[in-house]
Amino acid sequence: MSQDAHELIHPSGPSLLAGEEEYLLNTNDLLINFTLDISYIIPARLEVSQLRDALARTLAVFPLFCGRLVKEPQWAISLQPLQPIPLIVKHELEPSWDPSAGSTNAVTRPRPGPSIEKIKPLALLSGAEPKLLKVTITTTPHATLVGISCSHTVADLYIVLKFLRTWSQHFAPSGVREPPPVYLDARTESTRLSLGLDAARREYMRARLPPLLFHTFPLDDIPVSIFAPFPIRRVDVRFTAAQVAQLHDALLRCDAGTETPPGVAGSATKLSRQDALSAFVVAALNAAYDTPVTQISNVVNVRRIPDPTAILLTVAALLTATHLMATVQGRQPHRPPEDAVGNGLLYAVTDPVDVPADGNSHDKEGDNATVLAYARAVRASIARTRDPAYVHDFLALAGQEWLAAAQNRLGHCILETPGHVIVNSSYRHDWASAHFGHPGTVCWQHPDTVPTDNYVMMFPSNPVRTPTGEWRADQGACEATFNVKAGREGTLEVAVARIWGAVARDAVAPTVIAH
Repeated sequence: MSQDAHELIHPSGPSLLAGEEEYLLNTNDLLINFTLDISYIIPARLEVSQLRDALARTLAVFPLFCGRLVKEPQWAISLQPLQPIPLIVKHELEPSWDPSAGSTNAVTRPRPGPSIEKIKPLALLSGAEPKLLKVTITTTPHATLVGISCSHTVADLYIVLKFLRTWSQHFAPSGVREPPPVYLDARTESTRLSLGLDAARREYMRARLPPLLFHTFPLDDIPVSIFAPFPIRRVDVRFTAAQVAQLHDALLRCDAGTETPPGVAGSATKLSRQDALSAFVVAALNAAYDTPVTQISNVVNVRRIPDPTAILLTVAALLTATHLMATVQGRQPHRPPEDAVGNGLLYAVTDPVDVPADGNSHDKEGDNATVLAYARAVRASIARTRDPAYVHDFLALAGQEWLAAAQNRLGHCILETPGHVIVNSSYRHDWASAHFGHPGTVCWQHPDTVPTDNYVMMFPSNPVRTPTGEWRADQGACEATFNVKAGREGTLEVAVARIWGAVARDAVAPTVIAH
């Protein structure tokens, strides 16, 4: 095996933030102990020198990744001078990450996940390793891995995928050009979100914050228990595109009233496929819980609210009371750009859902009613995020929690929370277009999920290579992945089959794989 090569890559070309000394972070960017670690597998040996040149050009478009995190006098990214980012080049003959080795080609890889060099948040905060982005390229005679590890302070998944698409297009130009990112820091219109809330409104909004914001630990003395609170088994549930459509159609018919269970009112807005997937998985998870789920938090990208009458909100564009005042007075504020950098994330927390005390309905009508109740609750929670005032107030309160933790050297973590589940889905994200010149055959990989049993991730499924060498993509297929307490994976699999039969009226249930 060849020795790894460690290089430093400088941005090439004019920076989009040329002349700026620093970029002030918004309080909702202070996910200081979180990273995004993603890799793409291209079934061909790519030229490393061309990847390197394309990366340098991409960094000029995303200069925040070449900055340095500073904490005083305000949390910011220092941009003078821009720093080179580390690139690690590896050469492996028999990589464990090769997706053509098996027929399942899972998105989520077992720990430690993709074989990439990762950002270390504690070293980042201390200044020992100040890089905000690390890039790994691994080549074999027949495949190439392109991986990145990024601090969550400068990007969420939406922006990371935008970065990878831009890099892909610089490497293999086509007729498609990714729009450049838009930079709106905390000085754009105001330095902070307004918190002019009365007591009743504040109480109402705080009830919509997820438990995650209140689960912290000291970064200087990290308890081992948060990484291994109890023995777990990872489980994947795989839906074909046809099964996603089948589930969605069944819930739409039920929601429309043609099969409405007794005592369940119809919803005011149309359920989405994501609503259906979230509801089904959570209903099945109840079989593995001691306490049934009564609330679901869905991670929402507020840049892409699909309502033409609502403001497409971003965190940065909400940094002013004038937006809120204009909305209250009935005027239409400007629409902030969809491509704003940073973290455009909000947790849509459902109202409490009434489910059987043991979480299992034990009959078809009951299972159907539970899944529909979850789907409607999810849809109602997401509908609230279309209200500019709601999003403003949520981000103002959430930002207080992120900032308070950062100032006190506390990290956030996802702890076991009986009755509450977080669903973090990128099922609708455009993963496949970062293909580096190999559309339809590139695959994406993500690290294993967090080591607790109340966090669900969802992805579009990877294409699969057939025994004849042909790559086939099932457009619309979904891979859900999560953990259950060890020994309960069999109970969960039974519940998936039972609930699928009740809701979809089909004996062929989604595939359950326990790792």
